[in-house]
Amino acid sequence: MKKILVPTDFSAGAEAAYPVAQKIASAFGSKIDFIHVIPTGKYLHESIRKMGVPIDMDKELFPKIIEEAEHQLQKAMSTWILEENHGEFAVKIDRSSYDTIQKHASEGGYDLVVMGSRGKDRSSLFRGNTTEKVIRLSSVPVFSVDESVNEQNLKHILVPTDSSDISLAAFPLAVKMAGTFGSEITLFHVLELYGTMSESLPRDPGKEEMVSIYEAIIESLNAYLLDAGLSEIQIRRGEDPYRDEVIYSVNGETKTIPLHCKVVKGISAHYEIESYAQEEYDLVVMATHGYSGIFRLFLGSTAEKVAQYVGKPVLTLRPSKNLYKKEK
Repeated sequence: MKKILVPTDFSAGAEAAYPVAQKIASAFGSKIDFIHVIPTGKYLHESIRKMGVPIDMDKELFPKIIEEAEHQLQKAMSTWILEENHGEFAVKIDRSSYDTIQKHASEGGYDLVVMGSRGKDRSSLFRGNTTEKVIRLSSVPVFSVDESVNEQNLKHILVPTDSSDISLAAFPLAVKMAGTFGSEITLFHVLELYGTMSESLPRDPGKEEMVSIYEAIIESLNAYLLDAGLSEIQIRRGEDPYRDEVIYSVNGETKTIPLHCKVVKGISAHYEIESYAQEEYDLVVMATHGYSGIFRLFLGSTAEKVAQYVGKPVLTLRPSKNLYKKEK
């Protein structure tokens, strides 16, 4: 979490990301960089040409737009970001703002992208076209927020899982967010009508189905944390089913995070995730970008639908390709 990128189009929706990025930066000692993409394309050049206006785009128009954008970025940095977290700002000119953002994030070695759910390109979906495509393409975790978000209302984090290591890859990021915002975490598993990966998990015949699945998920989580070498995150089992704790050690400090597990039956995973998130949770943290087969089904279709339609902040990340090889 040492480098955070904040894309902005200077709209109110984009500004929602600024204080969230600052909160995370304060917790991890991060530097925050801003980026603004000036959209251009053939239509703009054609419009200028048809008007007969003697303007040289590269020498006259774009330099003025860039200068104004840099002024606005500098103002946003000084207004919203503490001086110790000041990074750099960049202005790019490109036809595709989302492609430019995700490439800049990847090539710049960023640890997190924090951006508004919708900027100026508002649509009928909760997330605008640019944000949705950055989520889909980015190899860097993307935290999309709206204007209603502040540190007081990020107390309940939902982590959907199908019990695979791929889906559990989102858990450490959820722990970091919970440690930052003082949240509790719920692992959320849906037993779908037409079959779920958890059907292959070992069951205890002496226990009821839901409890047996819950315990198998916790065992899978412990195995994932051990294999990933994440010794700073430990699961402490509680006396009651579905209620445990995460012991998180960071910067010499130990934090205790409430951990719940919820197992429900439903026709489709994305519908149940959206419904529960909308009613009871403040943030959804999940893996995305499945590549094929059942991975594509859960991590592709489900994650994309949740990211598009759930009316809550979403934090997504693309798991390591090594995990896909392991699951195969």
